[in-house]
Amino acid sequence: MKKKWRNSDFCRRKLPRMFIIMKTWFVLLFVCTMHLSASNLYSQQKKMDISMKNASLVDVFRYIRQNSDYTFVYDSDAVKQMKTVSLDMKNVAIEEILEQCFKGSPFVYLIEGNLVIIKEQKGEQQQAKSVRVKGFVYDTKKQPMPGVTVKVVGLPVGTATTEKGWFAIDLPLQKGALEFSFVGFKKKQVEFTEKTDTLRIVLEEDVSDLDEVVVRAYGTQNKREVVSAISSVKAEEMKELPTASIVNMLQGRLAGVNIMNQSGAPGSASVVAVRGFNSLLTKGASDGQPLYVVDGVPMHSFVSPVTGTNTMADLDPSMIESVEVLKDAAAASIYGSRAGNGVILITTKKGRAGETKFSANVSYSASQLMSYPVQTGGRMERWLEILIKRNTVTSGYDSKIPGNVYPISYTDVYRNKKGTYDAFWGNGTGKVNVPDELQDSLNPFYNNQTNWWKYVFKTGKILNANVQAAGGSQRFSYMTGVGYYAETGIMNRSSYKRFNVISNLSATPSELLRLDVRLYGAYMDKSRNTNNALSHNRFETMTANPSKQSTLLPANKAGVEAWLEKMNSTVDKSDDYRGMGSVYLELKPVKGLTLSAKGSVDFSQGNQNVFTPSTFDKQWHENRSEGDVLRTIAVSNEELIRYNASFKEKHNLDILLGFNAERNAVHAIGGWGKGSVSDYVYYYNPNLTVDAKNYGTSMAERWKATRSYESSFTEKTMVSYFGRIGYNYKQRYLVEATFRRDGSSTFGEDNKWANFPSVAAGWAFSEERFMKWADWLDWGKVRASYGTSGQVFTDAYLAHGLMRVIAGPFMGASGATVNTAISPDLTWEKTEQYNIGLDLDMFDYRFKVKLDYYYKYTSSLIYNVPLPATILISSKRTENAMAISNEGIELEAELDIFRQSAVSWRMKLNASRNWNRFEKAYNGKDPEGLVIGRPVYGIYAYVSEGFYESDEEVPVYYDIFGNKKYFNNVAYESPTSGLVGQYKLKDLNGDNYLSDLDKYYVGTPQPIAYGGWINEVKWKWFDLNVLFNFALGRKMVNASKYSLYSGPKFADLRELDFWEKPGDHADLAKIGLKSEIMVDNHIEKVHSVSLKQLTIGGELPKGIAKKVGLKGARLFLTGENLFFLSNYSGDNPEVIDVYQGVDYGNSYPLPRKWTVGLTLSF
Repeated sequence: MKKKWRNSDFCRRKLPRMFIIMKTWFVLLFVCTMHLSASNLYSQQKKMDISMKNASLVDVFRYIRQNSDYTFVYDSDAVKQMKTVSLDMKNVAIEEILEQCFKGSPFVYLIEGNLVIIKEQKGEQQQAKSVRVKGFVYDTKKQPMPGVTVKVVGLPVGTATTEKGWFAIDLPLQKGALEFSFVGFKKKQVEFTEKTDTLRIVLEEDVSDLDEVVVRAYGTQNKREVVSAISSVKAEEMKELPTASIVNMLQGRLAGVNIMNQSGAPGSASVVAVRGFNSLLTKGASDGQPLYVVDGVPMHSFVSPVTGTNTMADLDPSMIESVEVLKDAAAASIYGSRAGNGVILITTKKGRAGETKFSANVSYSASQLMSYPVQTGGRMERWLEILIKRNTVTSGYDSKIPGNVYPISYTDVYRNKKGTYDAFWGNGTGKVNVPDELQDSLNPFYNNQTNWWKYVFKTGKILNANVQAAGGSQRFSYMTGVGYYAETGIMNRSSYKRFNVISNLSATPSELLRLDVRLYGAYMDKSRNTNNALSHNRFETMTANPSKQSTLLPANKAGVEAWLEKMNSTVDKSDDYRGMGSVYLELKPVKGLTLSAKGSVDFSQGNQNVFTPSTFDKQWHENRSEGDVLRTIAVSNEELIRYNASFKEKHNLDILLGFNAERNAVHAIGGWGKGSVSDYVYYYNPNLTVDAKNYGTSMAERWKATRSYESSFTEKTMVSYFGRIGYNYKQRYLVEATFRRDGSSTFGEDNKWANFPSVAAGWAFSEERFMKWADWLDWGKVRASYGTSGQVFTDAYLAHGLMRVIAGPFMGASGATVNTAISPDLTWEKTEQYNIGLDLDMFDYRFKVKLDYYYKYTSSLIYNVPLPATILISSKRTENAMAISNEGIELEAELDIFRQSAVSWRMKLNASRNWNRFEKAYNGKDPEGLVIGRPVYGIYAYVSEGFYESDEEVPVYYDIFGNKKYFNNVAYESPTSGLVGQYKLKDLNGDNYLSDLDKYYVGTPQPIAYGGWINEVKWKWFDLNVLFNFALGRKMVNASKYSLYSGPKFADLRELDFWEKPGDHADLAKIGLKSEIMVDNHIEKVHSVSLKQLTIGGELPKGIAKKVGLKGARLFLTGENLFFLSNYSGDNPEVIDVYQGVDYGNSYPLPRKWTVGLTLSF
């Protein structure tokens, strides 16, 4: 158990006080503003002082508007003819001021909410007269458009169209203008008068997406004004894919974002790298993954260390509206010390004004193993096994004959081994360890063969269902959803279930106040897990690979049969609870100024239990129960000040100031116990255990031998100040700067604070006069940015030193000792990034291109630096000691092949190239496993110069007694059976000793290029969506292929080329010799292309849907992982470890899935 050093006085004492103050302020503000829900209440409570002499009514209205949230509507020509007024009033309501202004005049006023309407009084009937403006909204195909926003120009008044495209709005005006807007369509303004009849509005599709709103850090932004590198994916592009995690849906869709599914297990996590790998994966420092922010709240974890559940799988993908990835420092640095690996923003769906819309989706999937390995069994297995036994007979069995001598006949064996029973040539007086099934080939019982894979894999099933309701009014909107996801994996006893509920509420009691409440809860249940360090029996991957078990019967009881029995008998269950909630309060005291406060809580708890029956304890026959609980709670408080202003419709200013404070606490407990009274009681109770006779008579001995317990508590806090200022002139010249200052308890005592600035600029050159000749260019913009971001430690006490408990250092008593030394100067991992980008829209927005170049330099990387031997308290200390760089280019292209015809076809392509380099070490030398100037994660191998053809070629030496000895080479592990037929490895450094120092860099498991190709085709009511993703130039080792022949029986070994005799030009060493040697001719350069997703869907014609009481219905069929093309000699290369690049053949395979589903809206 590790003991943690005490946090600093700042983080332990002052931060809690700050939290109390902020929470108190937030609660008071929340309670006070809840009383401002009625418009007339606002007008009664809002009082002001006014003192004006000989002022016009226009000046009075302007004064009131500047000191309140009221907006005035009036006939300016008529009001200007009114005489001036003099006012001297204190603490009065607006009604009293207006009464005084209009006393004796023909004008009257009407207050509706914060809208004040001034009109001339011409008669009692005309005072109450209003205009009802109504009509329909259609698209160019004459289809009604529901959900279109209808606003009165110049007034905060509006409505939305119904499912039939109908709208109606009552206005106390005789004339004006309406504005119609809908996402993906051009805005349209239409004037009206009191004589206007029913309107019929036709909206045209906007082929440009420049007015699209993009989510960014702490707000949104018009796409025209974006000057940083942001990639975005909408929910519509990812629908109908049967997966538990939104991250899996992003694969192949975003440039610069490399997503690798390392496991096909239900609920498993993916490896995500935004613009290359930025981390050395030093324990406690960084996991190399990006920061996830859901609805403005950072998620506090990614993969549960107890249950192994991917926390991104907590979120139901059907509840997500959009995903944005902040790639460069200009976009991400405002998140400071957590943005070094990129930031992924996830926005959930929200309600909109209009009638309630219900939607339901249900789908069913079947999954299966993509391919089964070819079996080498029966006679072939017997022959190979005998060959292995023959090749591994101990060299020099005849001590009188020097060198390696092998038996060639039964006579040799009998004469020199005195009649030892030999499996290859006959009987003798002794026995060797050769199983009967290999010796007796005539017995039909031994000629059976077993395909173990059918006992391990099966057809998986997925059920996915969710129901959502969304709607609201101008003052209140809501979105509520419930989802259920249940997956049984293709491997026995692997499953994942999730039940989740979401509720997003938004209330706008008045134009100056808004309240948002976000609630999300989820329950997850998972079987089979590999992440708990306390447990010894994990089966998400095959701990006893079936490919290494005999296909002959009877198999070794300790082998696969026992493993299968244990897998099917062991209870391995885990469940997770997740609750996230936030309250957002927004106040707009004056035009352009917004004050907001947000409080959020993120709670999770993971429980895990493993029970092993007593039948697997061969010594004591006792069962074993292990359990772990991990509880995490993150609390944050955030205040923002925003100011937006436009001057003369040319100069646009955006200012943001913010403060954030957060606390993250983790409490973990775990333990195990043995000897429960029954194998049907899966949990350990010390009062229900078997007798202690096997462990001695004392209770202390019994406790020590049968149970263990440990617990830990960690806490970290952070305080941040940040700001952003943006300016643009006519959306043509754009500049933006951000700054963040983080103070964290995890930093060293001498480096508590960190600063993260950035600056970006853009130029929309297509808007210049000198570009008018380029009529083919619709939009062109160049972007440039520079900024810094960082990566804070995952271990809360890494900088403060760690201690550990050891047993018996003095007279048998336990004590504590230093585990890692204190690092007072330890600070964040700092990343500097440069980015240059080009955006082009051409040929009537039919062809769009986005190109980016970036360079990232990450310094101060965390590394455990060895300490001098004279320092006795610890052998290592954690320091900022290394540096990494990533340089690359990204391309995104989109082409509308067919747009307006009966068939529409849109094609998208994204491709990325990243160069990763290890730049600097703490001592200027290459540390273990790293080479300066090479990629961080590389493959290093020996140079193979063929094979040893005879004993004379094998390097040997003679000891002082004249005995012949082999060099104690690491590569061969002190061979005793000869090296003839083994790889002849080159001694690169010339020290006559083969070790890791003789390996050279061969390549990296990271791809040279990766990306995706998407095609979207629509015809009438049918659509087709196809996604290919590719990864080119990965270097990897098929270790399962090269190690199988030294012991396994489950590969098609007939296709492997072994060395057998001198002169052979083989690929592999002689069968039976050590084969796991990393030689360069085993390295493969792998290219792969896979059909990741194919969806065919059809919508029910609306006329038919209406007859059955539906607003819409859609049926779809989806295939995932349908096929892949690759030059790799093994199975699917996607699951191969991205850091080591070695395929051991024990990863949970990616399954092929077929899904049929139905979506209904009503």
